[in-house]
Amino acid sequence: MALRKRKADRFWHAYFVKWERDGSTLRKKQVEVCLYTHDRDIASKLESDLMRKARSDSLEARAGAKIDALLNGGTVSVQRSTGRKRRLKLADALERAARYAPIGTTAEQHWRRFVRESGFTYMDEVTPELAFAYLERLNLKGKNYNNMKSALNNIFRLLLMDAGMQASPFDSLRSKKISSLAQRPFTRAEYERLLAVAEYPWKEAVQIAWFTGLRKKDVFKLRWSEIHGDLIRKLPAKTARFRREVLIPIHPALQTLFITLPHRGEFVLACSKEEFDRGFNDVLHAAGIVQDESGTVNFNCLRNSFITRCDEAGIPRHAIRGIVGHVSDEITDLYSHDEASARLIQSLPE
Repeated sequence: MALRKRKADRFWHAYFVKWERDGSTLRKKQVEVCLYTHDRDIASKLESDLMRKARSDSLEARAGAKIDALLNGGTVSVQRSTGRKRRLKLADALERAARYAPIGTTAEQHWRRFVRESGFTYMDEVTPELAFAYLERLNLKGKNYNNMKSALNNIFRLLLMDAGMQASPFDSLRSKKISSLAQRPFTRAEYERLLAVAEYPWKEAVQIAWFTGLRKKDVFKLRWSEIHGDLIRKLPAKTARFRREVLIPIHPALQTLFITLPHRGEFVLACSKEEFDRGFNDVLHAAGIVQDESGTVNFNCLRNSFITRCDEAGIPRHAIRGIVGHVSDEITDLYSHDEASARLIQSLPE
């Protein structure tokens, strides 16, 4: 069974195969059902109900056909689909899946890695056992493991009909348990220690994240063209597929930093991807900052720090959500553009 969102009506549709009885003959039939919902979770539950019913109907049809055949002294005949088996190459899957639903940047990266490292050519070659072996070979931690599994599973589920498959090989794999220890915000003292030991580009990256709440990738991909006077207009990489732009007022201390930084190209921090993919752990070590009972530490803790400081300053929650792009699926259309409240971040302590 496959689950897709149709562009025509934006509803989720379920696609599956069922067997129907015509006397002692079984006929294979492809079925499409509109679920009349825009919510993925509701659609998944409805799809599960339909799958159970389809299996029950198929079993009933097969049993009825066998009984008819026995009563009539014959055998059960099966009318199968003719022609070659439909096969879809892994390398062609992203383009096909994008027709049915938006594919996020991270999911696309996970899939390209899967195509490159798994050793498979066609989607129907991947079994649950091989899918599990691939994930285990990556030696990922709980959250990263679950995110990878979920991304690959979603793409498989979109393309079940196209690939001639009955189920995604990642459907039956269990998620890993995630540590209950969440990341924590940095204290003001820790922030100052980071600035004292960090060098370019990490020192500048820390300041940008401290005053904007941007994620690491968005900090290093910040373009000069996205800075408009005392405002930053940015389409975060994580939510780019939803075209969800954030509007961030620039703090005076950050404005000073932008003025002093040289223009070496389109990006504010002119450095290679390798430079910002690694290195922050060394900065944390040099600053003597480690995880403790209150949480783990990484670059994204600067985002937590920003949100915490906004809360402490009394900035309205809807304005904070608008700045950092925190919106749930149910309230996407209520995304905040309250510029007056958002500008309160310009008065945060330096």
